[in-house]
Amino acid sequence: MAAKGDRAILEPQAQRLYADGYTLSSIAMQLAVSVNTLSRWKSASKTPGQPLDDWDRARSQKRGNVQRLRDLFEDQLQFLENQHAGNRTAPMMDTLSKLGSLLERWDKFEKAQRVAEDVAKAVKKSGLSPETVDDIRRQILGIGQ
Repeated sequence: MAAKGDRAILEPQAQRLYADGYTLSSIAMQLAVSVNTLSRWKSASKTPGQPLDDWDRARSQKRGNVQRLRDLFEDQLQFLENQHAGNRTAPMMDTLSKLGSLLERWDKFEKAQRVAEDVAKAVKKSGLSPETVDDIRRQILGIGQ
């Protein structure tokens, strides 16, 4: 588990991971912080009178940005499809290509998140201790050898 006083370092990391779509359980495993601690940090970020806490607001904004990017890609693709081949310019095609690459990276990232969450669930079901999971993670990543 994290040492007392690590909140200043770990809380911003946890909030970023949450905004990226990770669950509190998977964040807890990654940062070696309890789910209860993460829940307290998340609850403490709620401003009275606001419907969402800072963590949920960051998550919805990030997802909103990804959806807007997808919409922009679809609009650009539809625009180019409706153009006569001679009217399509290199900058138009370059823009479409860059948007497509960015979306592909986001899709891979989201898939990796889902896999990480599935692994976290499987580890939890297996009954491995957090220390054992950390040892396995270090071995896989080549840390501390």
